[in-house]
Amino acid sequence: MNLQEIESLLTEAYAAGQGEGHQPELEDRIAAFEQSRGIRLPGEYRELLARFGPLHFAEPTIHGLKEQEWAYPSGAELIAEYRSQGAIEPDLDLLPIGGFGDGDLLVLRPGGTVYRLYHDGYDESPLEAIADDLPTLLAELAEFVLETHRAMRRKK
Repeated sequence: MNLQEIESLLTEAYAAGQGEGHQPELEDRIAAFEQSRGIRLPGEYRELLARFGPLHFAEPTIHGLKEQEWAYPSGAELIAEYRSQGAIEPDLDLLPIGGFGDGDLLVLRPGGTVYRLYHDGYDESPLEAIADDLPTLLAELAEFVLETHRAMRRKK
């Protein structure tokens, strides 16, 4: 699945969930963020930011560049700490892209799985796979928000 396949779903969900619709990140700001961190954002996350912006209408939230200024360093630090403890494989490429209300992180394996990264208290692994890829997670979140929005309108 890719973002083009769910573009109309995302457009509708952003309008319903965030009121003002989507607020894309500017390409030069994305490039500046990448350059300042010495990274390249995964294509699917980068495309979401450039076409729609951050996602704040459902949990987990997906950070925009403003949130990433503080969230990326602390998320990268937690990933490094778990690696040093042997809880995360050293060669598993992960990027923190969002969060849950309880402090857990949403992390993305570029081109692949989306995980919940527990900030504390885990059994076998601090990583829990929650979606095969970012577009799948986005479609699930969008459908949830639209279903909730429709149910609220029916009650009025």
